[in-house]
Amino acid sequence: MDGKLALVTGAAGGIGSCFADRLAEQGARVVRADLVFDGTDRARVHHDVADPASWDRLRDHVHEHFGTLELLVNNAGISARADLLTTADDDFARVLAVNAFGPWRGIKTFADDLAATRGAVVNVGSIYGVTTPPGGEGTVPSSVAYQMSKAAVHQLTKVAAVELAPRGIRVNAVLPGVFRTPLLENLPPAALRARVDGAPMARSGELGELAAVLAFLAGPESSFVTGALVPVDGGYLAAS
Repeated sequence: MDGKLALVTGAAGGIGSCFADRLAEQGARVVRADLVFDGTDRARVHHDVADPASWDRLRDHVHEHFGTLELLVNNAGISARADLLTTADDDFARVLAVNAFGPWRGIKTFADDLAATRGAVVNVGSIYGVTTPPGGEGTVPSSVAYQMSKAAVHQLTKVAAVELAPRGIRVNAVLPGVFRTPLLENLPPAALRARVDGAPMARSGELGELAAVLAFLAGPESSFVTGALVPVDGGYLAAS
């Protein structure tokens, strides 16, 4: 990754921060984008993935200060902890806007850059875009909006991989299982344990384990891999 220019959305903490750190450790020049950044650091850009104008500003900022993008990591994501019947319209719309519209708009915004550099996109999906969280006593409602949005990201990954392959752009996705991130902090212990126990390895993942898979998909070793949805889940999907 020496000298390659990468952009990571949702990079202020959790998975996004870990991804950005791993790419930087491997020699990439990393632009971190997140709503919480105030713009005082050129490499930490204030950005709302749900806002088309924000994507345009981000592209102009990247070109002015860093150059042509070679790797896009669509990581930014939110959830709304409510079931199908109680999810509010506004919450549903916001989750879909961030989690599904954001990656689609990001790919569109930087497609010419990535074609020029024969670059790559790594989307962050979820095992819960494939299956549903465990239910039962002590759990909390799943987020129907989150699950639908991640299923959309998976299909976006496949469509983009097929359509952009002639332009030299690879598009893949990592599907995290249960990792200790801010999205899980509000789960009761019993609910978290139910999720952890759903995987044969019976533990939560370390962020470094997830970042290692992302680095592989981003780097030259995966040059013949595109359209892949790679679970990093301790066997959760295999057992579900």
